[in-house]
Amino acid sequence: MSDARPDAPPGAAPRVHLALVAVQLAFGTLPVVGKLVMEELAPFALAWVRVLGGAVFFGGLWLARRGEAPVPFADVLRIAGCGLLGMAANQVLFLGGLERTTAINASVLVTTIPVFAFLVALITRAERLGPRSGLGLALAFAGVLSLVGVEELTLGGRSALGDLMIVINAFCYGAYLVLVRPFVGRHGSLATVAIGFGAAAIAVAPFGAPHVASAGEAGATTWLLVAYILAVPTALTYLLNAWALKHAPSSTVAIYIYLQPVVGVLFAVAVLGEALEPRAVASSAAVLAGIGLVITRRRRALP
Repeated sequence: MSDARPDAPPGAAPRVHLALVAVQLAFGTLPVVGKLVMEELAPFALAWVRVLGGAVFFGGLWLARRGEAPVPFADVLRIAGCGLLGMAANQVLFLGGLERTTAINASVLVTTIPVFAFLVALITRAERLGPRSGLGLALAFAGVLSLVGVEELTLGGRSALGDLMIVINAFCYGAYLVLVRPFVGRHGSLATVAIGFGAAAIAVAPFGAPHVASAGEAGATTWLLVAYILAVPTALTYLLNAWALKHAPSSTVAIYIYLQPVVGVLFAVAVLGEALEPRAVASSAAVLAGIGLVITRRRRALP
């Protein structure tokens, strides 16, 4: 299975990998910024503002483009279903779970996204998991668990509901990466993301709109952080991910999620002045090696 579609433009593969690295750099900032925002804004409110902002932004861009072929209504419904998984359920469950569990638990449990993506791809026969991909997935997964400190994971008790929400969120997003890919190839990334966010905005409105209406006490700094979330870990990431799905398998897009904790370590060392421990170096090396095993197998399969 190749790393880029046969009809991908020349040189697309390097751009795909650069885009996926950028996505993880952007996504890596969301837990910290999201925690700051949720000190003054309820999780459902942030989730709705995020999907509504995505719907307005991507919908406006899509409608502004002329000469686009119309998307058949049957595909609109299917893309909307994908949006309910990867945008509505993903946003609500992640932010709600983050409020109810520890940051360590969330960091560990969210690493199951690539595992779920691989499983859904296998079940739907979208991809085949070869020995090299399986080894790469296992190596990267083990590296991430070591890096984030799985021994600190405390499941159950008061955090049980939040932990469950994070796991279901991981499944929803992993399934989204697999199920939405055919529509990205058929109708383009912009149309697919616009329809998905539109469906998500409608679905989350009953839960989020009342909280937004009562959020008048949120300060200017909070709304600036919300604007950042809309621009970077929402608009930029979903558009780049959708574009990458047009040229690469879902498992390749998903495996890059394991870069997030590595980015977190580098950020802590560079900005906060934390010491770079040998364990962090070894764990990060395992993550990078695992990602390399997955993507280089496909790269060598290119014509």
